[in-house]
Amino acid sequence: MSTATSPQIIELGAMRRICSGCSLRELCLPAGLDSEAISALDEFVQKKQDLHVQELAYRAGDIASNIYAVRLGSFKSYRLRENGDVQIVGIHLPGELFGLDALASEQRQIYTEALEKSNVCALPVADLERLSRQIPAIGRQMMRLMARELNSSYEEHELLANDTALTRVAKFIWRYVQRRKQVGLQTRQFDIAISRQDLANYLGLQVETVSRAFRELRDRKVITASRSKLEILDHAALQALIRSE
Repeated sequence: MSTATSPQIIELGAMRRICSGCSLRELCLPAGLDSEAISALDEFVQKKQDLHVQELAYRAGDIASNIYAVRLGSFKSYRLRENGDVQIVGIHLPGELFGLDALASEQRQIYTEALEKSNVCALPVADLERLSRQIPAIGRQMMRLMARELNSSYEEHELLANDTALTRVAKFIWRYVQRRKQVGLQTRQFDIAISRQDLANYLGLQVETVSRAFRELRDRKVITASRSKLEILDHAALQALIRSE
Protein backbone atom coordinates (compact mmCIF):
# COMPACT_ATOMS: atom_id res chain seq x y z
CA MET A 1 0.00 0.00 0.00
CA SER A 2 1.26 3.48 -0.74
CA THR A 3 2.22 5.87 1.99
CA ALA A 4 1.48 9.57 2.31
CA THR A 5 -1.08 9.69 -0.45
CA SER A 6 -3.11 6.62 0.45
CA PRO A 7 -5.43 6.74 3.51
CA GLN A 8 -7.67 4.84 5.67
CA ILE A 9 -12.90 3.30 5.14
CA ILE A 10 -13.05 -0.79 4.15
CA GLU A 11 -13.53 -4.28 5.26
CA LEU A 12 -13.64 -6.62 2.44
CA GLY A 13 -10.47 -7.93 1.71
CA ALA A 14 -8.49 -9.14 4.59
CA MET A 15 -7.75 -12.73 5.14
CA ARG A 16 -8.10 -14.60 8.39
CA ARG A 17 -4.37 -14.92 8.99
CA ILE A 18 -3.50 -11.30 8.32
CA CYS A 19 -6.66 -10.00 9.98
CA SER A 20 -6.87 -12.52 12.81
CA GLY A 21 -6.84 -9.69 15.34
CA CYS A 22 -9.25 -7.44 13.46
CA SER A 23 -12.67 -6.88 15.03
CA LEU A 24 -14.15 -6.55 11.52
CA ARG A 25 -12.90 -9.88 10.19
CA GLU A 26 -16.30 -11.60 10.22
CA LEU A 27 -17.81 -8.70 8.31
CA CYS A 28 -15.02 -8.69 5.76
CA LEU A 29 -14.71 -12.36 5.04
CA PRO A 30 -17.37 -14.76 3.78
CA ALA A 31 -17.62 -17.79 6.04
CA GLY A 32 -16.19 -21.13 4.97
CA LEU A 33 -13.28 -20.02 2.80
CA ASP A 34 -10.84 -22.85 2.21
CA SER A 35 -7.04 -22.54 2.50
CA GLU A 36 -6.64 -21.90 -1.24
CA ALA A 37 -9.15 -19.02 -1.12
CA ILE A 38 -7.50 -17.53 1.96
CA SER A 39 -4.14 -17.78 0.18
CA ALA A 40 -5.58 -15.88 -2.79
CA LEU A 41 -6.87 -13.20 -0.44
CA ASP A 42 -3.45 -12.97 1.17
CA GLU A 43 -1.94 -12.09 -2.20
CA PHE A 44 -4.80 -9.76 -3.17
CA VAL A 45 -5.12 -7.53 -0.12
CA GLN A 46 -2.26 -5.10 0.28
CA LYS A 47 -0.71 -4.60 3.67
CA LYS A 48 -2.59 -2.51 6.18
CA GLN A 49 -1.70 1.14 6.26
CA ASP A 50 -1.61 3.56 9.17
CA LEU A 51 -2.57 7.17 8.56
CA HIS A 52 -2.19 10.11 10.91
CA VAL A 53 -4.57 13.01 11.48
CA GLN A 54 -5.01 15.07 8.27
CA GLU A 55 -2.98 12.56 6.23
CA LEU A 56 -4.46 11.98 2.79
CA ALA A 57 -5.34 8.54 1.54
CA TYR A 58 -5.41 10.12 -1.90
CA ARG A 59 -6.02 13.47 -3.55
CA ALA A 60 -7.98 14.59 -6.60
CA GLY A 61 -5.95 13.79 -9.71
CA ASP A 62 -4.26 10.69 -8.26
CA ILE A 63 -4.48 7.40 -10.13
CA ALA A 64 -7.49 5.49 -8.77
CA SER A 65 -5.92 2.08 -8.24
CA ASN A 66 -7.42 0.90 -4.92
CA ILE A 67 -10.64 0.68 -2.95
CA TYR A 68 -10.10 1.04 0.79
CA ALA A 69 -11.65 -0.62 3.82
CA VAL A 70 -11.52 1.24 7.13
CA ARG A 71 -10.32 -0.90 10.01
CA LEU A 72 -9.75 1.76 12.66
CA GLY A 73 -10.39 5.49 12.86
CA SER A 74 -12.44 7.64 10.50
CA PHE A 75 -12.11 9.67 7.29
CA LYS A 76 -13.72 12.52 5.44
CA SER A 77 -14.01 12.84 1.66
CA TYR A 78 -14.23 16.28 0.11
CA ARG A 79 -13.92 18.20 -3.13
CA LEU A 80 -12.54 21.65 -3.75
CA ARG A 81 -14.84 24.14 -5.46
CA GLU A 82 -13.48 26.48 -8.12
CA ASN A 83 -13.19 29.27 -5.52
CA GLY A 84 -11.09 27.02 -3.27
CA ASP A 85 -13.84 26.28 -0.74
CA VAL A 86 -14.04 22.75 0.66
CA GLN A 87 -17.23 20.72 0.26
CA ILE A 88 -17.36 17.60 2.44
CA VAL A 89 -19.18 14.80 0.62
CA GLY A 90 -18.65 11.79 2.88
CA ILE A 91 -17.70 10.56 6.35
CA HIS A 92 -16.26 7.03 6.58
CA LEU A 93 -16.23 4.86 9.72
CA PRO A 94 -14.79 1.44 10.64
CA GLY A 95 -16.24 -1.39 8.58
CA GLU A 96 -16.99 0.86 5.62
CA LEU A 97 -15.51 1.24 2.14
CA PHE A 98 -14.27 4.36 0.45
CA GLY A 99 -12.60 5.08 -2.87
CA LEU A 100 -15.38 3.42 -4.87
CA ASP A 101 -14.88 6.07 -7.56
CA ALA A 102 -11.98 3.84 -8.66
CA LEU A 103 -14.57 1.53 -10.23
CA ALA A 104 -15.78 4.24 -12.59
CA SER A 105 -12.75 6.41 -13.25
CA GLU A 106 -9.01 6.01 -13.60
CA GLN A 107 -8.43 9.29 -11.78
CA ARG A 108 -9.57 10.43 -8.34
CA GLN A 109 -12.17 13.19 -8.33
CA ILE A 110 -12.07 13.94 -4.60
CA TYR A 111 -9.74 14.00 -1.58
CA THR A 112 -10.01 11.59 1.34
CA GLU A 113 -8.31 12.51 4.62
CA ALA A 114 -7.93 10.83 8.02
CA LEU A 115 -9.86 12.60 10.79
CA GLU A 116 -7.81 10.79 13.44
CA LYS A 117 -5.12 8.13 13.66
CA SER A 118 -6.55 5.46 11.37
CA ASN A 119 -5.84 2.18 9.63
CA VAL A 120 -7.06 0.78 6.31
CA CYS A 121 -6.74 -2.17 3.98
CA ALA A 122 -6.18 -1.48 0.28
CA LEU A 123 -8.03 -3.54 -2.33
CA PRO A 124 -6.45 -3.30 -5.82
CA VAL A 125 -9.19 -2.67 -8.37
CA ALA A 126 -7.18 -4.29 -11.17
CA ASP A 127 -7.26 -7.64 -9.37
CA LEU A 128 -10.82 -7.44 -8.09
CA GLU A 129 -12.56 -8.90 -11.15
CA ARG A 130 -10.07 -11.77 -11.36
CA LEU A 131 -10.43 -12.58 -7.67
CA SER A 132 -14.23 -12.46 -7.86
CA ARG A 133 -14.16 -15.03 -10.67
CA GLN A 134 -11.70 -17.19 -8.75
CA ILE A 135 -13.65 -16.99 -5.48
CA PRO A 136 -17.36 -16.33 -6.15
CA ALA A 137 -18.01 -15.82 -2.42
CA ILE A 138 -15.68 -12.81 -2.49
CA GLY A 139 -17.49 -11.37 -5.51
CA ARG A 140 -20.84 -11.71 -3.74
CA GLN A 141 -19.43 -10.14 -0.60
CA MET A 142 -18.03 -7.25 -2.64
CA MET A 143 -21.40 -6.62 -4.25
CA ARG A 144 -23.13 -6.72 -0.87
CA LEU A 145 -20.69 -4.25 0.65
CA MET A 146 -20.88 -1.90 -2.31
CA ALA A 147 -24.67 -1.97 -2.22
CA ARG A 148 -24.52 -1.17 1.48
CA GLU A 149 -22.22 1.80 0.85
CA LEU A 150 -24.50 3.15 -1.89
CA ASN A 151 -27.52 2.81 0.37
CA SER A 152 -25.64 4.53 3.18
CA SER A 153 -24.73 7.39 0.85
CA TYR A 154 -28.39 7.79 -0.11
CA GLU A 155 -29.42 7.91 3.55
CA GLU A 156 -26.71 10.42 4.33
CA HIS A 157 -27.92 12.70 1.52
CA GLU A 158 -31.34 12.70 3.15
CA LEU A 159 -29.71 14.70 5.96
CA LEU A 160 -29.61 17.65 3.59
CA ALA A 161 -33.34 17.61 2.97
CA ASN A 162 -35.53 20.50 4.05
CA ASP A 163 -35.25 19.77 7.77
CA THR A 164 -34.56 22.12 10.63
CA ALA A 165 -30.96 22.43 11.80
CA LEU A 166 -31.81 20.53 14.98
CA THR A 167 -33.26 17.65 12.98
CA ARG A 168 -30.26 17.52 10.64
CA VAL A 169 -27.87 17.27 13.58
CA ALA A 170 -30.07 14.72 15.37
CA LYS A 171 -30.30 12.62 12.20
CA PHE A 172 -26.55 12.75 11.75
CA ILE A 173 -25.98 11.54 15.31
CA TRP A 174 -28.59 8.81 14.92
CA ARG A 175 -27.08 7.58 11.65
CA TYR A 176 -23.59 7.75 13.16
CA VAL A 177 -24.73 5.55 16.05
CA GLN A 178 -26.42 3.06 13.72
CA ARG A 179 -23.30 2.79 11.57
CA ARG A 180 -21.22 2.04 14.67
CA LYS A 181 -23.77 -0.51 15.83
CA GLN A 182 -23.59 -2.29 12.47
CA VAL A 183 -19.96 -3.23 13.09
CA GLY A 184 -20.30 -3.93 16.80
CA LEU A 185 -18.80 -0.71 18.15
CA GLN A 186 -19.88 1.13 21.31
CA THR A 187 -23.05 3.15 20.71
CA ARG A 188 -23.62 4.88 24.04
CA GLN A 189 -20.37 6.72 24.70
CA PHE A 190 -17.63 7.12 22.12
CA ASP A 191 -15.07 9.44 20.56
CA ILE A 192 -16.21 11.43 17.54
CA ALA A 193 -13.38 12.88 15.48
CA ILE A 194 -15.37 15.13 13.16
CA SER A 195 -15.10 18.80 14.12
CA ARG A 196 -18.07 21.16 14.42
CA GLN A 197 -16.68 23.03 11.41
CA ASP A 198 -16.59 19.89 9.28
CA LEU A 199 -20.00 18.78 10.50
CA ALA A 200 -21.49 22.17 9.64
CA ASN A 201 -19.92 21.94 6.17
CA TYR A 202 -21.29 18.43 5.65
CA LEU A 203 -24.81 19.35 6.79
CA GLY A 204 -24.92 22.64 4.90
CA LEU A 205 -25.20 24.71 8.10
CA GLN A 206 -23.29 27.46 9.90
CA VAL A 207 -20.96 26.41 12.74
CA GLU A 208 -22.93 28.55 15.20
CA THR A 209 -26.14 26.79 14.14
CA VAL A 210 -24.61 23.36 14.73
CA SER A 211 -23.37 24.48 18.17
CA ARG A 212 -26.89 25.70 19.08
CA ALA A 213 -28.34 22.35 17.99
CA PHE A 214 -25.89 20.48 20.22
CA ARG A 215 -26.76 22.79 23.12
CA GLU A 216 -30.46 22.10 22.63
CA LEU A 217 -29.88 18.34 22.56
CA ARG A 218 -27.90 18.68 25.79
CA ASP A 219 -30.62 20.83 27.37
CA ARG A 220 -33.18 18.16 26.46
CA LYS A 221 -30.88 15.62 28.12
CA VAL A 222 -30.67 13.60 24.91
CA ILE A 223 -26.86 13.73 24.74
CA THR A 224 -23.78 15.05 26.45
CA ALA A 225 -21.01 16.21 24.18
CA SER A 226 -17.56 17.74 24.15
CA ARG A 227 -15.46 18.46 21.10
CA SER A 228 -14.14 14.91 20.93
CA LYS A 229 -16.62 12.75 22.90
CA LEU A 230 -20.31 12.05 22.59
CA GLU A 231 -22.61 10.20 24.96
CA ILE A 232 -26.17 9.24 24.06
CA LEU A 233 -28.24 9.60 27.22
CA ASP A 234 -31.57 8.67 25.66
CA HIS A 235 -31.65 6.74 22.38
CA ALA A 236 -35.45 6.66 22.38
CA ALA A 237 -35.69 10.42 22.79
CA LEU A 238 -33.20 10.95 19.96
CA GLN A 239 -35.22 8.73 17.64
CA ALA A 240 -38.48 10.35 18.69
CA LEU A 241 -37.02 13.78 18.02
CA ILE A 242 -36.11 12.78 14.46
CA ARG A 243 -39.63 11.50 13.83
CA SER A 244 -41.47 14.44 15.36
CA GLU A 245 -39.50 17.46 14.14
